[in-house]
Amino acid sequence: MQDKSSPGFSVTSSMSVTYALFLAAAMLAAACGASEPTDGFTFEQGLDVQLDGRIWLRTVTTPFDAENPELTYKVYTHLYDFEGAFPITKGAGGKYSHHRGLFIGWNHTHVGDRVVDTWHMRAGREGALRDAYAQQQLVEWVAMEVQENRASHTARIHWMADDLEPFIEEERTIIAYPGDNGIRVVDFISILTPLAGPIQLRGDAHHAGMQVRMSNEVVDTEHDTEFILPEYAVELDNDIVGKAWWLCGSMVVGGKRYWVLHLTAPDLVTGQPQYSTRPYGRFGAFFEPDLTPDTPLCLAFRVIWSESPLDRERCEALYQQYKQETESAS
Repeated sequence: MQDKSSPGFSVTSSMSVTYALFLAAAMLAAACGASEPTDGFTFEQGLDVQLDGRIWLRTVTTPFDAENPELTYKVYTHLYDFEGAFPITKGAGGKYSHHRGLFIGWNHTHVGDRVVDTWHMRAGREGALRDAYAQQQLVEWVAMEVQENRASHTARIHWMADDLEPFIEEERTIIAYPGDNGIRVVDFISILTPLAGPIQLRGDAHHAGMQVRMSNEVVDTEHDTEFILPEYAVELDNDIVGKAWWLCGSMVVGGKRYWVLHLTAPDLVTGQPQYSTRPYGRFGAFFEPDLTPDTPLCLAFRVIWSESPLDRERCEALYQQYKQETESAS
């Protein structure tokens, strides 16, 4: 039953999805070394996914505000600690404000004769356009589903800029459920459809793709950061990893070490991605696809987080499980 005394809705189940406005103290981001003007308070709008009354995920969808663009230009999803008390991923502010939770973008998004930066969220790469903003904005919630031990939601998101009509429509699905031995699993599925003719998504391993950014406090403890790579991976220059379908980062947040495994589905349209890492807590998959009108592009990733150690053997087994599930579904 819906609790009519509370905003939004809740579903009677072992897992529930709750929609509400939540208050965020943006000054905390400034206290963590934000270079953007984030002092004060702001209302952020988002969707929480809960299991047994504990928050697992929060997808932030605050409508764009030209007075507070840095706080409102991107849709992203937080991972929460296992008590549901606080996010272990980063929001606005801090080192590189545009890095936020689970996010996706390309710093060279070719839209006609324009190059829009959907990574740093700038309307262009040069001149006045660099001072204008690109935006990922929630249009509507397409679906919310709850089953036993599983919850999912799908958002329709428009990618646009201050002087551009929406040029990409995205349907982003987030599916959360428990895995074996206490791990938590979230599937991140993005379907991209161009609205302004063919679009080329370009960039580099550190400024494009689908990536994860852990809490800003990792900046102060980056000497404790560890990365686990597949045995067959090749370490390249500048913290770039080739020939890998997965990469695991391990960081300390709130005095506790977490293991966060990023996996790329084996059917990625561009083939095997490159991975990139930074010790302050950003890591993920880089690839450069093209978008063609009338042919939506489906991109799929899985992120697993754990309080217990994940070693190379376990990470590889989890990838093989993901690969088998993906191939069986196709």
